[in-house]
Amino acid sequence: MTHMMVRRSLLAQPVLRIRAVWDSTDPESGAGVDLEEIRRVREAQQLEQAGSPYICVGEPDDAGLVRGEGVVPVDRLGTAMGRVEAIVQPATEAVSVVYRDNIHLTAGQAVVQHLIQQTDEAGLIRVGLPRWIYHTNPTWNLLPDDHLIEVLWPVEG
Repeated sequence: MTHMMVRRSLLAQPVLRIRAVWDSTDPESGAGVDLEEIRRVREAQQLEQAGSPYICVGEPDDAGLVRGEGVVPVDRLGTAMGRVEAIVQPATEAVSVVYRDNIHLTAGQAVVQHLIQQTDEAGLIRVGLPRWIYHTNPTWNLLPDDHLIEVLWPVEG
């Protein structure tokens, strides 16, 4: 299946985020745990969610550990609390692809490879890690193998 790359301009955006090393063998580790911690901090600071949560995920190391981050856009800059950072993501250009997948991003690697090919052909330089945006919430989606997911990758060029 061919996925169409779209170029986007992103505005500066206040966010709450946790950067961590996730261990898939530990139920107290991972994107879901971190996003829940961010939710609690957001509510405690009376911040409004201002977009879909997303995760950035690196490749697993030899021990199966993954560097990742969970991010929630908010309506105004919050305050750091514990593991939760409060930052403003800078404005940037990005490319994105929207596709359907399961909660574990089974098709994600093929989509990323296609996005890499398309950005290379367009002469764009990818910056950092791609962002995985769940446009359907995994906790309430009645079709857990049918999530609308966006891969968004900041670019230069």
